Amino acid sequence: MVEPREHWILKAEQLKKEGRFEEAIKILDKVNEIKNEERDVDFWYKKAQNYCEIGEFEQAKDTLYKDLEINSKKYETYFLLGKVLCSLKKYEESLECYNKASEIHDSKHLRTAQKVDQMKKVHKFEEAIKYSDLLYQEKPLDPDYWDHRGRVLFHLKKFNESSKCFKKCLEINPDDPKILYELAKSELFEGNKKKSLDMLEKIYKIDPRITEKLSIDEDFEQVFQEKQFRIIMGLDEF
Repeated sequence: MVEPREHWILKAEQLKKEGRFEEAIKILDKVNEIKNEERDVDFWYKKAQNYCEIGEFEQAKDTLYKDLEINSKKYETYFLLGKVLCSLKKYEESLECYNKASEIHDSKHLRTAQKVDQMKKVHKFEEAIKYSDLLYQEKPLDPDYWDHRGRVLFHLKKFNESSKCFKKCLEINPDDPKILYELAKSELFEGNKKKSLDMLEKIYKIDPRITEKLSIDEDFEQVFQEKQFRIIMGLDEF
């Protein structure tokens, strides 16, 4: 097992040998960051992040479980664990983590809303305003959450639910080509071929480089011979 600090120290040594001293210094700064993090209350979570950076997902998984064992359950921990488990192709476990992350997020929002009502009922209006401000600051689940959840649901062949997640992302940014691509794939497997192809056409207008990805994506194999698909790929004319 490669420890993140050891990984970066070896990397710095290699850079020194190659005469790339400025890059080596930057790497050593990272080593010091990791060392300082060991004194932090979020040590296990940050250590897991370091493991993810070097592709050690099994170690990241074990570290996040350790974090959940000794610290309070947090949205960020479950969300990262969901991503790690997805990378390990443990999709059922990944979805469970995303569900728990969502529960934590929603329960926090509900508790704050309840505090607002409680303060109003006892005429503590200044306190009610403070909690109202906190409620306003609490953000809804972001597109990153819905994107990763959608991908896991796709792997689990829950295409309808997967599409709903990607549509949540598009409420924030309707023209995000990455999300549109995932939605087009999900719609195709849901049986909506025309809708999927129309979406691919839209993506092509935003970013023509989509053809590079499509040419090697076996998930779209079932439409390779469709006229609309071949036009997008530049294989046929209108």
